[in-house]
Amino acid sequence: MNYKNVTKQNSLFRLGLVSLAVMIFAVVGCSTTEVEPTPYDRDIFTPVAGPPPFPMIFEGKFTVDGEPGPADSTIYAEFIHGGSPRSTTFEGEYVQVILGPVSTDDIEHGIISFYLGTRDGDHVKAEETWEWGTVGKPTNQVLDLTFPRLPES
Repeated sequence: MNYKNVTKQNSLFRLGLVSLAVMIFAVVGCSTTEVEPTPYDRDIFTPVAGPPPFPMIFEGKFTVDGEPGPADSTIYAEFIHGGSPRSTTFEGEYVQVILGPVSTDDIEHGIISFYLGTRDGDHVKAEETWEWGTVGKPTNQVLDLTFPRLPES
């Protein structure tokens, strides 16, 4: 093989690697995951030591003022620091409200509250709460929720 051909092949290979790296960085840099902040987010807290506990996954029925809750509503849950992503409801049911503790305060406080609505808008707290306890409890939990009213639009 000729020295010029080897040099040309090496240059093309390097150019290909650089192009691939640029495309990967562009895809990663352009992708966003808009995490909705919770009103309880704080800059200073003590994170859970070691590997994080498995999250709880909640599902169940929900009612608003005694009637099955409407479809396409938003339900979410919160500790003190940790919070779930928003979950969109079906008529009278919600699924996959997922959260786990992220701070020692979450574990010590141990109470999960559930809300109908959005964090940055009107939201209504459910009458029910859940006490965190990882020992002997399955990850999936069925919890029916009761809300006194719908959030204001």
